[in-house]
Amino acid sequence: MRAEILKAVAQPPKFLLAPMVPAIINLGVQMPMLFIGIGVLDMNPLFFITTILLAHAALIGAGVKEPHLSTMLQAYGQTYKRTTNLYAVKGSKYEP
Repeated sequence: MRAEILKAVAQPPKFLLAPMVPAIINLGVQMPMLFIGIGVLDMNPLFFITTILLAHAALIGAGVKEPHLSTMLQAYGQTYKRTTNLYAVKGSKYEP
């Protein structure tokens, strides 16, 4: 087997010690909220910084418990697609 494949399976990608996909989603959601809160609502940025750090700490804890959390989220996103019935039947039936 190739070493790259083994490394990818054994060591999933991380972003600041947290699983890559949830950490990027966390920052992608909370950073715009930070700028909107500062610019529009004139809020204290320390509130948002603490929520970012707390959420990131929770993601690190979840990543320690399940190191392949990013892969699981990506697989869930691809398997959650609904199939259309190819034949007229009651209920959901998939015919390849």
